[in-house]
Amino acid sequence: MVKIIIKTINGKFLYAIPIIYILGVSIFMLYHRAWLSPDQFFAFAILATLILGRVKQFIHDWVPVLLLLFGYEYLRGVIPFLAIHPHIFPMIYADQFLFGSIPTIKLQTILFSQSVNHWYDYIAVILYISHFIIPMIVAFLFWLYDRKYFKNFTSAFLLLSYLAFITFILFPAMPPWMASNLGYLPPMKKIMDQVFISFAHPIDVPSVYQFFGVDLVAAVPSLHAAYPWLIFLFIFQKLHKLAFFVLPYVLGVWFSVIYLGEHYAVDVIAGILYASLAFGIILYFEKRKLNYSSERR
Repeated sequence: MVKIIIKTINGKFLYAIPIIYILGVSIFMLYHRAWLSPDQFFAFAILATLILGRVKQFIHDWVPVLLLLFGYEYLRGVIPFLAIHPHIFPMIYADQFLFGSIPTIKLQTILFSQSVNHWYDYIAVILYISHFIIPMIVAFLFWLYDRKYFKNFTSAFLLLSYLAFITFILFPAMPPWMASNLGYLPPMKKIMDQVFISFAHPIDVPSVYQFFGVDLVAAVPSLHAAYPWLIFLFIFQKLHKLAFFVLPYVLGVWFSVIYLGEHYAVDVIAGILYASLAFGIILYFEKRKLNYSSERR
């Protein structure tokens, strides 16, 4: 009976159900101050794929990605034990050289109010804490409609993450808020703390990430800036002009990480360069593979 009902549902609508479900779960968790991690996304997405009857395929395609992400996060948690003396001034000098001042301080001076949460404060915080959610949803969409493109995207995503990890080891970098707390910069506001007060009571959803360490000196490159740009590049390659509808999200994230004091502008620029490099490497090897296949024919 269930199969008969499912077959009568329009195919496009059937594929929309898991997306709506995952978006709903993501919004609920963000509202309750829960950072949706890849393992949590994987658990929720499995339930979504039950509707499509593609659970085995989903597990086969996603488990390697998830394990490699776990490896990255585990290794990143070790960095604080290696990065005893993080870099402080190169990013400050770079921002001052490029913009004449520290953009975070300038933005907070102009836009932030101590007693009032503006609409852009909420958007900035939501964009920041959706760091893993949006890339995972985009990867899921690619997986639904083009498994080959999904593999290219996740390969670039992992390559980008591990390239950043190597940089975090070689060049541990202190974010603006920490530099401000230690007196290297003028006082900055913890906008996220003020905005979070108006969110619902936090919930604790089990996650493997609770056992991983946190690296507070992983500012260069900004993966918060790099992941959205990587998404834009892949959507542009696939859908061309439609990718420009993604640009407000990309620019919004870049604005948010600077405004909130989580990254310098130069961190964002570094993130863009790293994402472009990862995209270019995957694209290069994909073209080589296609050329090799055509030659064999």
